[in-house]
Amino acid sequence: MKKSNAASGIILSLTGGIFWGFSGSCGQYLFTYHAVSSEWLVPIRMIATGIILLSVCAVKNKSKIFDVWKGRSNALRMAAFTVFGLILCQYAYFTAIEHSNAGTATVLQYLSPAMILIFMCLKNKKAPAIAEVIAIFLAVGGTFLIATGGNLSSFSITPAALIRGLLAAVFLVCYSLIPGRLLEISDTPTVLGWGMLTGGIVISFIFRPWEIMPVISLPLIGAVAGIVILGTVLAYSFYLEGIRLIGATKASIISSIEPVAATVISAVWLGTEFTFTDIIGFVMIISTVFIISLFNAKNDYDKRTD
Repeated sequence: MKKSNAASGIILSLTGGIFWGFSGSCGQYLFTYHAVSSEWLVPIRMIATGIILLSVCAVKNKSKIFDVWKGRSNALRMAAFTVFGLILCQYAYFTAIEHSNAGTATVLQYLSPAMILIFMCLKNKKAPAIAEVIAIFLAVGGTFLIATGGNLSSFSITPAALIRGLLAAVFLVCYSLIPGRLLEISDTPTVLGWGMLTGGIVISFIFRPWEIMPVISLPLIGAVAGIVILGTVLAYSFYLEGIRLIGATKASIISSIEPVAATVISAVWLGTEFTFTDIIGFVMIISTVFIISLFNAKNDYDKRTD
């Protein structure tokens, strides 16, 4: 891998993670102060993003805009990416925010690097190293602390928030792993644009966002714009491009700045309070991605996530 490609992949993955963290806080702001629901926000976000990305792609390279749909294999992979990597990932994430807050939902979502590690170990039929086992135990322990506050007899967050946060992590794994071959035949904005547009149209017929419209105001428009432009168009594009340049595992590790960003922004901007146990759980989960990165830099988990 060229140093320039590696550096670009790192910067893109890092920036994408920060933008995602900001997007989560914007979502929490909308849920808290504007009575917005995930059933309204997710379709609007996806359709707006898809239109923006495909419009740019049509201007830049119109002749190849339909390449991702050519061939049964590509079409099926595109459909799987749309459903599992985009629709379900975003819906699980934003409903987790609705039931808790941006910081907690984002940290739970970042169990995905440990999940990717387990998947790659199974795929390559290779047992995890000691450091990787430690990372997995930290991920599980951190989740336990966030969920219970260290008290087995009660939940610190609702079961609904916990389940949705864990599902968001599973579907983020799908988002990271499914589009591998699609990114070899087409560019990142095209793959993402089609996934967002088709997914947004499909989910609109399920949730009917036009029937649950919130009161439109400038702050609401600004927050939605932040989610669409920074937290979706740029964040997803940067992250997918990071995957193409440095691989799924490394990109997911670097973009783990997202839960830090979401927690800080949520606390400073929205006044969200976190307990000491929450912070310990956050640190345990986030530390797993750095442990995986440190002890597996020489391992070839990133070769192609097909």
